[in-house]
Amino acid sequence: VPAMSHFVLRTEDMDAARRVEEFEAACTQICHLQITPAGEEYSSRTSIALVGNAVLADTTHSSCVTQRTPALATATGDNILLHVPLSGGFSIRQRGGGEQDCGPGSIYLDPTEQPGIARFDGLHTNAFYLSLPRAALGPAADRLSLRSQIALTPQWRLMLAYAQAVHKEAALLPPADLDLSAVHLQDLALLAIGADRDAEAIARGRGARVARLRAIKADIERNLTDPGLSPRWISMRHGISPRYLRSLFSDEGTSFTDHVALRRLMLAHRRLSDPAQSGVPVGRIAAEAGFGDLSWFNARFRQRFGLTPSQVRALATGRQV
Repeated sequence: VPAMSHFVLRTEDMDAARRVEEFEAACTQICHLQITPAGEEYSSRTSIALVGNAVLADTTHSSCVTQRTPALATATGDNILLHVPLSGGFSIRQRGGGEQDCGPGSIYLDPTEQPGIARFDGLHTNAFYLSLPRAALGPAADRLSLRSQIALTPQWRLMLAYAQAVHKEAALLPPADLDLSAVHLQDLALLAIGADRDAEAIARGRGARVARLRAIKADIERNLTDPGLSPRWISMRHGISPRYLRSLFSDEGTSFTDHVALRRLMLAHRRLSDPAQSGVPVGRIAAEAGFGDLSWFNARFRQRFGLTPSQVRALATGRQV
């Protein structure tokens, strides 16, 4: 992704002779989607804004099919993507969910780690997209019915209006203001979800526990593959007790061990999905991701992704298993 806060991807800016091919390549790299236009006259304009840890996009395009393959899904991170049709509509189906026909007045909730396919049939479908890290929504994310639609309520419309305003001004805002805008977006999303009293306190930025947990998670990411990564090590680095550390993760319905295991599994999944690393043994990838027990790694990997490490690699490289 370009190192800027706002950029536009338009078919009209591309060489007419190779427009479709160039646009498909750009979408695969930037949006982690494969685009198959319905005809040679395909046109699209996507304006993307990077706002803190959120991504905002406004897209208008002609008929096409978009697909997030298993390999591309691993590159999206553990995010929730809100699809908000503004005009026209589309149908979408993700792994683990049913077919959904989406139109204005609704929001489709997309767990981006899940592969899926969407079909846009109108001449000029316009939709707005908001991607937020699942962790940013905390326990409130568990109340969302993912892979389905929710109504565009007044609370969600308020969030959408703010997101569109930030998207419009993103190119002119300094990084500090963009980061603050991302917090406001999280606040509005939490309130729209119907956050309880604790989540509202988080939304208002009053949760010292939340700020500390965010710092701890960032520290974990920086030291994810370190064999010495442990609750005691992290507790000492952050000047807290192991018991307090356990309570921080318990607030999110998980544990330090499960969080670290999940992040390491995601790292291993990304490496296994990279064709450039197809020659690296699975055992080595597991070990370098921080797993000392290969059988435990294989079991947890299949439990999380529904596929074995070898099957994920085969999907990414186009081989049969």
